[in-house]
Amino acid sequence: MRTEPDYKYATNVAYDELSYYNGSFPQINIFELLSESGDIVLKTYSQAAKYLKCSHNEFTYNIAQSEFGFTVSDLKSRNHIIYFNDLKDEKTIRFTLAHELGHIRLEHKEDNEVADKEANCFARNILCPIQLVKGYNLSTVEDYAECFGISIPMAEASLAHSKSDFYYITNRNYRIVDAKVYSYMTGYALSELYGY
Repeated sequence: MRTEPDYKYATNVAYDELSYYNGSFPQINIFELLSESGDIVLKTYSQAAKYLKCSHNEFTYNIAQSEFGFTVSDLKSRNHIIYFNDLKDEKTIRFTLAHELGHIRLEHKEDNEVADKEANCFARNILCPIQLVKGYNLSTVEDYAECFGISIPMAEASLAHSKSDFYYITNRNYRIVDAKVYSYMTGYALSELYGY
């Protein structure tokens, strides 16, 4: 068991995931990103509470592993169900889903402080791609919050870690996602840009 988070790995797994994303920028549509994955199903706390014939509150505070969201994984089939609290605000839900996707893609077997730090790193790189930070020259908490549609605490964390996230991303991953962003913003397909 590792005692220190591997931020380089978490950062690059996030950009690997973004390389398959075909949705909008700069605000990443986390629901669309998850729908493109064939191994993840989303369920709300309301759906789970109804299925278990209990109240939303009872499910959230007595049954769920967290008041925000959690993942149940079948290690044999490698399929996953992400449960999320649909009564939270949109910004919290987006972060929760990105965080849980991080646990899945980073193949965490247990939820501990190291795993949570890596999942947070993954989530901020999914929701606040460094290519857009550089392209839009974002430099304040307000810039981040407005551009990416995230909460102030997440904007603060993303800004505080922007230099390390840029440092950790591989050139390959930077170029792939940068080309995808450019393609989205200009309306040109990658094949038109690169002639393939």
